[in-house]
Amino acid sequence: MSEIAPFRSVFAEKLSEQISRQLLEKIIAGRYKPGDLLPPERDLATAFGVSRVVVREGLNSLVSKGILSVRQGRGTTVNPMKDWNTLDPEVLMLLHGDQVFDKLIQFRRILEPEIAALAAQNITDAELEELQAFSDLPDTDTVEDHVERDTAFHLIIARATQNPVLLIVLSSVSELLRESRRHTFAVPNELAKARDWHHIIYNAIASRDPAAARQAMLRHLDQVESGLQRYNVLFT
Repeated sequence: MSEIAPFRSVFAEKLSEQISRQLLEKIIAGRYKPGDLLPPERDLATAFGVSRVVVREGLNSLVSKGILSVRQGRGTTVNPMKDWNTLDPEVLMLLHGDQVFDKLIQFRRILEPEIAALAAQNITDAELEELQAFSDLPDTDTVEDHVERDTAFHLIIARATQNPVLLIVLSSVSELLRESRRHTFAVPNELAKARDWHHIIYNAIASRDPAAARQAMLRHLDQVESGLQRYNVLFT
């Protein structure tokens, strides 16, 4: 039986996600190498302080990412990295750290200003009304509420282009975007800045002004990049 590594007890909601993340951290750190067997579910359940059902959910998440293989009678094995889904946001962040956010900003600068410009040309009245509803980031909301509202705001703009391919592309990095927003919203005053830029972007799109929408989105991304840099200074 494989020796079990030390783990932190889990206690908040989404326990299976915490378990899969901790296991993935151990795998990337080399505690469990390709070809190694993980400890049995019952031992992991004891180590994490949860039921075997929750452990199984966490393991299945890593199986779906190509990190693990489960074989009847042989247990759970770590796969070679070539089998991993290295496009998965969680895997990307653990493999590359905060450098992922630099690449994400680069991606957003290429894509989102043109999305905003196209949305200003093509947005419907119903989409405009929906965009206005998500343009604010109320102080009474939690950080996770802010993250979800911010994510929805940008996805509505992508949908308003009437180009489903652009929506698919932006949606494909939505988990990375959520994690980026958790970083920036932890920085003092960044929430207020994001709120101001959302209003400016909304007004440009509502005015059907592609050039203004493009410029507003570029400036917003400057603010996001600055917030991420401040996060690194304050919290890393």
